[in-house]
Amino acid sequence: MISELRQLMLDHSPHMMLLVDPTDLRIILANQVAEQVLGYTGPQLMEMLVTDIESSLQDVFYWEDVRSGHFQDIDAQEGEYQRADGTQMLVMKSLRVLRHEERWLLLIIARDARQERKVEDVLEQTLSQLRTTLEATGNGILVIDWHNSIANMNRQFSEMWHIPEAFLKSGNDAAILEFLTANVVEQDLCRDRLQQVSDPQETLDLLHLQDGRVFECRSRPQFLGERIIGRVYGFVDTTEREHTEAALRESRDLLENRVHERTLALQLANLTLESEKTRQADLIRKLGEAQNQLLQSEKMASIGVLAAGVAHEINNPVGFVNSNLSSLQRYLHSLIQLLDAYEAREGHLPDGDRGELQALRKEIDADYLREDLGSLLTESMDGLDRIKRIVQDMKDFSHVGGGEVLVANIETGLDSTLNVVWNELKYKAEVVKEYGSVPEIECIPSQLNQVFMNLLVNAAHAIDSRGRITLRTTYDDATITVTVSDTGSGIPAENLGRIFEPFFTTKPVGKGTGLGLSMSYSIVQKHGGRIEVESEIGQGTTFRVILPRQMVLQID
Repeated sequence: MISELRQLMLDHSPHMMLLVDPTDLRIILANQVAEQVLGYTGPQLMEMLVTDIESSLQDVFYWEDVRSGHFQDIDAQEGEYQRADGTQMLVMKSLRVLRHEERWLLLIIARDARQERKVEDVLEQTLSQLRTTLEATGNGILVIDWHNSIANMNRQFSEMWHIPEAFLKSGNDAAILEFLTANVVEQDLCRDRLQQVSDPQETLDLLHLQDGRVFECRSRPQFLGERIIGRVYGFVDTTEREHTEAALRESRDLLENRVHERTLALQLANLTLESEKTRQADLIRKLGEAQNQLLQSEKMASIGVLAAGVAHEINNPVGFVNSNLSSLQRYLHSLIQLLDAYEAREGHLPDGDRGELQALRKEIDADYLREDLGSLLTESMDGLDRIKRIVQDMKDFSHVGGGEVLVANIETGLDSTLNVVWNELKYKAEVVKEYGSVPEIECIPSQLNQVFMNLLVNAAHAIDSRGRITLRTTYDDATITVTVSDTGSGIPAENLGRIFEPFFTTKPVGKGTGLGLSMSYSIVQKHGGRIEVESEIGQGTTFRVILPRQMVLQID
């Protein structure tokens, strides 16, 4: 009975089990798992030597030692087993030396390791992809572990912070973190953020560097299951954007004051005209629509002129700086050629002169200067390219005088508009872009940019504290659809039918004119499209702008 129970235990083990006689290496017992995995029957295994199954080189050497009477335990060793169908199978095995009734026996416990190897290969590939992604991102990335030590950083991070090479080579984490803190104006905030590794909340801060640059810092906890094991920090250089947004904010405030003054005048005029019954009511409606177009056009034209002027003023110094840097690169190349020629003839100099030149070269680290000068010029050219891209976004959005029909990419227009109104959005919402790579369409790009700006700003105003704005583009054979969704307070059902009326607004006096959605509705109608809206109180609002791929201009 006991022997049957022991055999039952062996047969229900998850591992292959073989019992081997070390005197002749014959298999004297095997469980059912070994039979099933290897493909042999029990009687077949009893007639085989263990060397008929184990075929790796290290196993051959081990069994040769066993034949000589030398054997010992083995823990977690990889090997290869010959199966009945002739295939080789990777296994992980252990071996135990047993003593039974005055004789030695060897117990082999093995499991199929093929799936484990596949998982390890997939894991290694995934880690490689993650490392590559970390280096390829345009943001500076810093990872701090549970012990407040630097677990990882990418090259972009060390370059944008100008971390000394000596710190990087020494691996002195404390010195690097203190270097970061010392280089920002908000030192206490920066130090607290770098030390709050276990904070479960995500954070967003603006750090002003001592050299005048501005970095946006986002951080979030790194989880392993339910446990926080570190924190990931992402840094973006927003210096130019901050300067541009400050200028745009000032311009916007001035324009809002002017619109407010005009709105008060219109409201007084409306009170007077209401007494003239039906005829005057119709006149007020037409006057309101005309005023709508006039005020919105004036506002957007002012923004366009300002943006174009700023772009022009930036382009002038960028142009000659770019030209000077290009000339400097050519001059540097020529000087290096001249230095190479001098170095080639250095051997003809007297020993004393040659020694002085070598000492001077070592003192100024000439090889490093030669290498670093090229890098500095390349980085400067990259910075100029970034300024030119920002300026181009301002031009694309404003498009002063751009009322003609063009073939344009809607997603490019959305991105340009996002850059212009980003200051309105970044403190209120996370913007999620779900672009569907829509084809180009016929449209008036500057007018559609006005529509997108109105929808984005309204979405931000509808969010009380912090929410999400989702931009989605789709298309079919005849149309494209741009969807703007927010997680704001929603629009009451009784107001949904009036939101496109001129001057209708639920915002406080001075906060809105009631012209934005009316103007947007007119522009989309002019393009032969339509606007749909869905809203739920407390859940948010979704606007869909549906445009034909081939524009048929609607004339009022």
